[in-house]
Amino acid sequence: MKNLKKLRDKLNITQVRLSVAIEVSQETISAYEAGKALPSAETLIKMANFLNTSVDYLLDLTDNSLAVKDMKSNSYDELISIYNRLDSEGKEDLIKYARVRELMK
Repeated sequence: MKNLKKLRDKLNITQVRLSVAIEVSQETISAYEAGKALPSAETLIKMANFLNTSVDYLLDLTDNSLAVKDMKSNSYDELISIYNRLDSEGKEDLIKYARVRELMK
């Protein structure tokens, strides 16, 4: 759970503060960050809500730290709709464009 430590540091939240907020010990947070333990689904949800991120981000499944609730669903839905209407070449072009835009950040 490398993203957990990265986000916690970015937000300037100590392991102790996070542990109090989600009702686990500081040692448990340390074990999560070291990859020695995995939180339960309930604890993952508590962490994601407290840190305003997604469970996928905490589990290092994505690099996008935005919480799902913060994503503009209309834009996301529109993008998916456009993607689904494209032919194979258009889909590849859209993905390439998105990757280039991401690199330009």
